[in-house]
Amino acid sequence: MNMERDPKKQPPPNEPAASTPPVSRGGHRAGAGRKAIGVTRKLSLTLPEKLWTEIDRRCDKGNYPASEIIRSILEDYLRDVDAL
Repeated sequence: MNMERDPKKQPPPNEPAASTPPVSRGGHRAGAGRKAIGVTRKLSLTLPEKLWTEIDRRCDKGNYPASEIIRSILEDYLRDVDAL
């Protein structure tokens, strides 16, 4: 039995096959996506090369983005300052 499809029986490339169900994934859905952890603000941060090297080392060590490392450092610092 020949399992190849007859090209004459296939739908044209721009038209979906009649047996293809509608796609129910993708697009905006309530509650979908990454949950917000705060307000995003863009800023430019100038630090000595030594500090950037340390941030990069910590990022690589735990496979974290720089924003997460910097956020953690700020949270720790601000918590410690409030404790004084």
